[in-house]
Amino acid sequence: MRRPHRTWSQRLLLTFNSLLVIVCLVAAGGLTWTYAQASDLPRIDLGRALSEPVEGGEPQNVLLVGIDNGDGLEEGDPVLFGRTSSLNTDTIMVLRIDPRTKEAAILSIPRDLYVPLAGGGRDRINAALALGGPERLIETIRLNFDIPINHYAMVDFAGFRSLVDAVGGVPVYFPWEARDQKTGLFQYDPGCVTLDADQALAFARSRSFEIKVDGRWRTDPTGDFGRIDRQQLFITAALEKAVARGVRNPFVLQDLIGVAQQNVTLDSEYTVSDIVSLGTQFRDFDPQSLATYRVPGEPVFVGAASVVELNATAAEPIFEIFRGAAPPEPEDPTGEPGTEPEAPAEPATPGIGEPSTTSTTTSYSFLPEAPPGVSCG
Repeated sequence: MRRPHRTWSQRLLLTFNSLLVIVCLVAAGGLTWTYAQASDLPRIDLGRALSEPVEGGEPQNVLLVGIDNGDGLEEGDPVLFGRTSSLNTDTIMVLRIDPRTKEAAILSIPRDLYVPLAGGGRDRINAALALGGPERLIETIRLNFDIPINHYAMVDFAGFRSLVDAVGGVPVYFPWEARDQKTGLFQYDPGCVTLDADQALAFARSRSFEIKVDGRWRTDPTGDFGRIDRQQLFITAALEKAVARGVRNPFVLQDLIGVAQQNVTLDSEYTVSDIVSLGTQFRDFDPQSLATYRVPGEPVFVGAASVVELNATAAEPIFEIFRGAAPPEPEDPTGEPGTEPEAPAEPATPGIGEPSTTSTTTSYSFLPEAPPGVSCG
């Protein structure tokens, strides 16, 4: 059975910007000048929504949020087509960091998870931000999962594009022709491709992903779950590209932090000193030891709306990890990874502790992975 080991970069989509800033500060090794640079990051006061602050060496949870809006994009940008002005979360994740044990884990929360909202009513969890801002989202997570949130980081589409530009594009290997006509992804030349900002965003947002196999276009039947897997692959490549550019180089780091200053928002309690201290403590962290999890659930309909219903029994052992009651990386994960249906239908749900996968019962996969021995560095 596969263990839940993934790289430091996985389970991130639009939030890749905010975490990359933290990773860059870590890689910088606490350079003094980063205090002044990173002090200019946008801040938001969340009042009492955050849990009590913890000491520098204590475990903490950071809520990473990617925003599904077009702020900062030019009029006429294709990303704005059909988009409303409401502020919804495209990606929701909780990053747990324990400096004492040098352990880290990420919990990905499906944006269509149907839950009671803090303050009343039931809806998809991504509606909490639109209806009541970050405070209501944080309180909804605490209400349903009893998971404390100590810090908050947020980024939007414009920020995603800017950071892809800052690292000079992201290389991805496409074994086949691929497209998503809804997001504007069009890759018709198989092999190593360096995705520019526009194609990177189209790839990361793709839920109607198609590949051409044996002369036929085939659609990934797992929808959002398949998208999560491709996001993992993309983020790994993006962070590797950033490291290759030399994030320990003050000039490169300055460029990346400059992007963050315009596109990443942190809570007002998350000081630069906290981040740099965390980086010092995790200087020797092995990225391969990052454990990744997803809130388990089943697709159902509420009226005409397609949502995800929480599997509370399967979720409880995972929630215990992020409450601090159990260590990451359970020794004996239970449950088996789900399998995809033969025709487009509901997405499969992996077992507890299992990384999500996007493979089919046929001989091909919807993950654009390079074959053994091939690198797109």
